Amino acid sequence: MINLTPQDVRLKVTASSKADAIRQVGDLLVANGRIQPGYGESMVAREGQANTYLGNGIAIPHGQPAQRDLIVTTGIAVLQIPAGVEWNPGEVVRLVVGIAAKSDEHLQILTNLTRVLDDPAAVQQLVETEDAQAICDRLTGQSSPSGKGLDTDGFDQFVDVTIDAPTGLHARPARVFADLAKSFTAEVRVRYGDQVANGKSLMSLLKLGVERDGVVRVLAKGSDAAQALSALSQAVEDGLEEEEESTAVVLELPALELASHAIAGVPASPGLAIAPLHRLHHIQLEFAATTTHPAAEQEKLKTAIAAADADLADLYET
Repeated sequence: MINLTPQDVRLKVTASSKADAIRQVGDLLVANGRIQPGYGESMVAREGQANTYLGNGIAIPHGQPAQRDLIVTTGIAVLQIPAGVEWNPGEVVRLVVGIAAKSDEHLQILTNLTRVLDDPAAVQQLVETEDAQAICDRLTGQSSPSGKGLDTDGFDQFVDVTIDAPTGLHARPARVFADLAKSFTAEVRVRYGDQVANGKSLMSLLKLGVERDGVVRVLAKGSDAAQALSALSQAVEDGLEEEEESTAVVLELPALELASHAIAGVPASPGLAIAPLHRLHHIQLEFAATTTHPAAEQEKLKTAIAAADADLADLYET
């Protein structure tokens, strides 16, 4: 669980734009030793790829996986912006929760945030409070109510799947799941432990707090329930479009003793390539500068040109 303290919260902040708000929350993460400065710009860039507005005046900007090495230690920072800042056209954010996560320690914070989203009065309290500790308590769950969610009566068709996205069922994979579920008429529920969520609701899915390798039961009811379960199961198996950090593997190959006729290449990247090798070499042409039989030489030239045309035609066709 992330240790959130009043030092991680700034009250009564003003921001001129979404980018300004993201940079300010990034600066707070830097000031508290959570990230290196470059991660703040990664948060701005990530916003251009995926919208982090959750709804009800709350946004959760975070950086790109490729810059995760700039995270010193997992943590979050919170900006309270009472006057609000336009995040997207028609969407005003008053609570910015910047996330820097090395793995999935932040999922409980997201779960608590989604519970706050269901309570407009609670959001308003967080926006108006002058007590940073009150925000900490709500986001860490110390003052957040919990519930078991929706029922699953009549949902007879189901499939169990394992969430192997790097950071569990957080904002991006949950959105992919919900959007796919919405493409079917069947009702969809997702059970994780004793919690049940609406499979077509991003907020409801985030409440589950599913971590990596968590096993969930996807249930469906309706005329296309079987098709929905098949598609959702496949989407989970494919990773829900989540980015997986890749690690380059460099092989240490032994030095080769090349025969005299061998050609040593220059590798452009690690790995092993096996393919036919074609060597291009030039032929030194020798010919007389003059001839005593011009007509015969012209005929040879025409024959050579015709043969070259035929060869080129064969190459083009193949």
